[in-house]
Amino acid sequence: KVTDSTSGTIPMAPGTTLSPQPTTPMPTTTVRPSAEHGDGPVNVTARVGSEIFFDCRIHMSEGHVVAWSYVSPKSGMLSTQTVNLFSFGTHRTSSFQAPNNYRLRINSVNHEDEGVYYCFFHSAQNIVKKVFLKVTEDED
Repeated sequence: KVTDSTSGTIPMAPGTTLSPQPTTPMPTTTVRPSAEHGDGPVNVTARVGSEIFFDCRIHMSEGHVVAWSYVSPKSGMLSTQTVNLFSFGTHRTSSFQAPNNYRLRINSVNHEDEGVYYCFFHSAQNIVKKVFLKVTEDED
């Protein structure tokens, strides 16, 4: 278990790191699931109003497409966003950070963000990373 900048405890999978992002006044959490085969899902808890980053590091060079997908537990609806092609909007954005990081940013987390997020790596070896996001109330 790791404690984030909001003093909450976050259970982490082996090979996952957590670091604060200094660019925002709200509590911020970065989750970096490892890109190794066989890793289990990552469980993350974030407070309402915080900013969170999910990093998906893929150590392969060419011939692949990476997409972040979200499944709402309430509706079961799947939303997919291909990195650098289109965005969920300003609330959820994805980007590529050289040399191998495909990042999903959730700005001002709210209860509707709770659910399962997948980093899909489409290539000759399809890889899927899974993150469960639990949203809690902000402390007064």
